[in-house]
Amino acid sequence: MTPQTIQITNEAGEVKNFTEEEYFKERDRLLVLWQSAKLALDVAKENEIMLRTEAALFMHDPNKAGSVETVELGQGYKAKVKVPVNYGFIKNESGKIDKARIEKALSKIEKDGAVGELIAERLIDWKPNLSLSEYKLLSEKHRKIIDDVVVTTTGTATLSIAEPKAKK
Repeated sequence: MTPQTIQITNEAGEVKNFTEEEYFKERDRLLVLWQSAKLALDVAKENEIMLRTEAALFMHDPNKAGSVETVELGQGYKAKVKVPVNYGFIKNESGKIDKARIEKALSKIEKDGAVGELIAERLIDWKPNLSLSEYKLLSEKHRKIIDDVVVTTTGTATLSIAEPKAKK
């Protein structure tokens, strides 16, 4: 009996053939390398965020939030810091954006005549958001209709390794 061959096609389209034993060895090797790289990356990310935050304390004037500040370091080097101001909307009791209160505020602005109407129309960008839970419940008829305007792409794979549970 000949050993089973497993084919893997990489992102470049190259096809590689593995015996079952080679396949499992390569898979496990890649998982160990990935886990090691992920741990190193997690530590590096934490360290980078901590150091960036601390350095910004020495450079940033809190009265200038949202602007770029530059510090001369000498020999032509400059450090720049920007502490952004993030804007969002209030949320309702269920933790979702309170669209009713936003609409109420916009209607108050609209009452200021043609200028108010123009401001209210342009002030908030309402972006469509697909409800995946509702999409999955669609009948075949309705899904064919909406699929004309829905675009899907493959995202980056997620990967995790679960440690064995402690024996009691």
